[in-house]
Amino acid sequence: MKITKIALLFAGIFGCSLIMAQDIKLPAPKKDGGENILKTLDIRKSDRSFKDGDISMQELSTILWAGFGYNQKGTRTAPTAMNTQDIDLYVFLENGIYKYDAKENTLNLIKKGDYRASTDRENGFAAKVTNIAIVSDLSKYERVKNHHTMNVFGAMSAAYVSQNMYLAVDGMNNDLGTVTRYGAHQEKQVKEILGLKDLEVVFLFQTIGYKK
Repeated sequence: MKITKIALLFAGIFGCSLIMAQDIKLPAPKKDGGENILKTLDIRKSDRSFKDGDISMQELSTILWAGFGYNQKGTRTAPTAMNTQDIDLYVFLENGIYKYDAKENTLNLIKKGDYRASTDRENGFAAKVTNIAIVSDLSKYERVKNHHTMNVFGAMSAAYVSQNMYLAVDGMNNDLGTVTRYGAHQEKQVKEILGLKDLEVVFLFQTIGYKK
């Protein structure tokens, strides 16, 4: 009996370690180098032609941090309406979907498999590159008691985060390109894949890849 219990204990520990191993600990984001903010605004543009393949973990770490990480003052890198911090970032990579944990600088596995094409229309340009779903949890605005205003606030927050990622991409690497895409066209299927609640809205997709 004791041997069985010990075996089960070790099996449980081993099983947990396998689950944790599926998550990705990101390298520290690079917060120096690149163009200054005014130069980046001057060269900022959208790209829609990419080579197949995900961006590097180092680049992804920096872009996610810029989008909605924590800065040296302990506040978020992007503002949110009423400081609700309603934004979650879901990263679609070739090997799975991950949720960004800004405090731990970690990608937590949500679902294995390549779901990048689910973020785009059929025969679209985003199916084989990195995509980040920018999701607002509108339940955090329920005290507003006005659904239209809740949607406006969520959209504002998502836009701030998207702009930060734009600036990170255009300022850090000339080989990288990005474009923001409207989330509503693919929202239903993406919400089902992610298991989101009714008030969790996919406002935008940030598509990032190496330019052709």
